[in-house]
Amino acid sequence: MSPERPSWSQTQTIALKQAIQSTALRLFAERGYAETTVSMIAEEVGVAARTCFRHFPTKPDMVLWDAADYDLLSHFRARPAGEGVITAFREALRAGYAALSPDQRALEQHRTELIAAIPEVRAAHLDHLTSATHEFTVAVAERAGRKANDPDVIAVSGAIIGVMMISQLDTSRRPAPSSPHRDPLVAIDDALARLQRGFGAL
Repeated sequence: MSPERPSWSQTQTIALKQAIQSTALRLFAERGYAETTVSMIAEEVGVAARTCFRHFPTKPDMVLWDAADYDLLSHFRARPAGEGVITAFREALRAGYAALSPDQRALEQHRTELIAAIPEVRAAHLDHLTSATHEFTVAVAERAGRKANDPDVIAVSGAIIGVMMISQLDTSRRPAPSSPHRDPLVAIDDALARLQRGFGAL
């Protein structure tokens, strides 16, 4: 079973959103986040400002949108049924990250740095995680053969989302002492492995 592929119209929408986002991130780096307006971004892309707002209702959305999220959830749902939730998520994360080009990985790092550095974006990030948690919890429930309101499903879904959030922000703030240029995936996978083993030593 392979991950679902987006339709042609979805592909076109994703391409336009990627163009808007990459332009926005470049201008944020060149001029500063607060100093860059949506009109400036639209002009650089060659679209109307209302087009930007149609795809990104707020400026923080231009940082927070992640085209890889679709593939990550698809890969997670497509993992073999016999795999546990955390194993399936770790494998899906590896598959999704392996598919990123060097430019896409650099983009992810830039997004992470902006999330950590700009209070407005960081606050919006928490809202995004709240809405994303529901869809992920449903996917976890499907894999576990339980209901989405099952306490175990809620606990493991929340723990995985928490690991993703904390590892992402921590990686952006300071490099690991033993590996200054450690790949962000390594930090996330290490945290998920610890979650999978449990915390009996604590």
